[in-house]
Amino acid sequence: MGKHSKTSHHHKPAIERAVPIERIVELFSSRFDDPYLNPSAELSFEDITSGLPDLPKEELEEALTYWTGHSGDRVLSTKTVEEGQEDSRVWYVHGLSRLRVQ
Repeated sequence: MGKHSKTSHHHKPAIERAVPIERIVELFSSRFDDPYLNPSAELSFEDITSGLPDLPKEELEEALTYWTGHSGDRVLSTKTVEEGQEDSRVWYVHGLSRLRVQ
């Protein structure tokens, strides 16, 4: 028995279809000049939810987790920053993997 020679079928996970990375990058691009190179281009979860009001918070949380841990080109990253007496999480567009919009 030989190996299959046909091109493998790529099935997008439901969260990828519901919240494509392009949508998140567009939000950053609408708020910052060249978010790939701007070190201050960071958004909190509250910023992202207000920028994408049509998405339920649970779905957005799942999408952010999915895209920051995505095994392909790393486009979205997260870090913890200190704000006053508490730490909070922010997301940013990774400067080394510019998204190729088709």
